[in-house]
Amino acid sequence: MYTSLFKKDDVRITQKYSSSHKGIDLSRGVVRSPIYFPNKAISGEVVSIISEYDYLGVHYKNAPIILIKHKNGSGSRYIHSYTEDVKVKVGDKVVAGQQICCTGNSGHSFGDHLHFEWLSNWSDLRTRIDPFNFVINDDMETFKIGDKIRFTGVQNIRSGSGTEYKILRDSVVGETATIKDGPRESDNYTWYDCIFSNGSTGWVADVKKFVLDNTPTQDPVIPPEQTECEKEVERLKTENKGLTNELTALKSQVEKLENELKLQKDRVGFLEGSLKERDEEIKKLEDGFNTLKIEKDRIEKEKLETQEQFDKYKQENESNSFVNFFVKIIDFVKGKIVK
Repeated sequence: MYTSLFKKDDVRITQKYSSSHKGIDLSRGVVRSPIYFPNKAISGEVVSIISEYDYLGVHYKNAPIILIKHKNGSGSRYIHSYTEDVKVKVGDKVVAGQQICCTGNSGHSFGDHLHFEWLSNWSDLRTRIDPFNFVINDDMETFKIGDKIRFTGVQNIRSGSGTEYKILRDSVVGETATIKDGPRESDNYTWYDCIFSNGSTGWVADVKKFVLDNTPTQDPVIPPEQTECEKEVERLKTENKGLTNELTALKSQVEKLENELKLQKDRVGFLEGSLKERDEEIKKLEDGFNTLKIEKDRIEKEKLETQEQFDKYKQENESNSFVNFFVKIIDFVKGKIVK
């Protein structure tokens, strides 16, 4: 298959996008193949180049990760090249067709290839989506504002740049339009706002059902009954819907963070309870130790007293018979036991 990432049509996908693999792996079976900025990214800026990274507890050197911000706010990442093959630097402006790096086998990799990721929001890795529709068979021209297009197939015309927007009607084969705004990335498609030859407007996704129309046509006009105020109202409605969708997404993120915070609070409470139990156990051990120490001191004292008494009896009875001495010792011990 063809992709403008390689500018070749003999590229194969070695691993598809999935929930556990947030990108696609591409290879031609040729080591260190040049990689170019894709057509549908149009233009962008190199935001960061990470020279090495850690994965599953392993540190990989000479394994750059290149992040590029696209003109429309989306982004792309290029992984498994080698440092010496990186052809851009942070701050560089890049355009479609410009070389970025080469395929490689650096980092957590098992063969020469490109791991490519597409982000709907360049600054948030959580927005990585399937890059297939952005880079596979993307040899068609990139459309710009003012281009005239002609429809070669039937497709939906919507009120906004996304599949959630209302379908206004279907296109007609041979129908022409002029692009007045775009491109915008949504739902894995590139969208263009068009003015059609009959004066109506609407958004179309680039699903390879329209091409550049080089035949002279009369420039479409906005119906005179649509005032500037009405156009502004429609624009604000579309913008408001987009903001509403963003707010819903943010609310979902806030709810997720609140749940995580609750879990952390519960864990803190558990740990505090465990710490309190440990403190109580330590207190009991200290009390037991103090009791044993007091008992030890008492025994030591009695031992000393016994020794002193024994020495005294010994001195007093040096001239007495052994029997008398032994009797006194027995009486002394009995006295101690009774005590």
